[in-house]
Amino acid sequence: MKKFIIAILLLISIFFIFPKTGLYGLLFDWDRYEPVDENSTETISDLNQLSPKTKKLAEKFLEKCAENNLAVEITETYRTQARQNMLYEQGRSTPGPIVTWTKTSKHTKRRAFDIVKANTSNPYGDEEFFKKCADIGEEIGLTSGYYFERYQDMPHFEYNPWWN
Repeated sequence: MKKFIIAILLLISIFFIFPKTGLYGLLFDWDRYEPVDENSTETISDLNQLSPKTKKLAEKFLEKCAENNLAVEITETYRTQARQNMLYEQGRSTPGPIVTWTKTSKHTKRRAFDIVKANTSNPYGDEEFFKKCADIGEEIGLTSGYYFERYQDMPHFEYNPWWN
């Protein structure tokens, strides 16, 4: 009986506590990726750098957007921790506007991507475009930054397997 209780507690730990620490990705949504210089602060927009499930959702998202005549371009996928740290410091200890509110982004776990409106001189200026994209993203199982309560992040989409 004691072993059974320990096994149940272990399963509960795996499925309800550890997802926030990245164990979900390690066990269920993992792949081999092209090597990336983890000290780089360059922008990465390659869909192959996303986790397998996030990549599938990103491709489905692009399909649905095209069906709805929304010209979408994915501008960033995986983000190294070095880049995340650099972006976090922007507007705080380095010049520029604040563009992120966390050092622990879903980008660094390969479960997020950012978009812009393609073929325009103002890629972030069309709120109706981002709302339509947000609704498509939510419909297919992504969490859209458009609907974030604390800090709206219109171009941001992420895959949250435990909350969808």
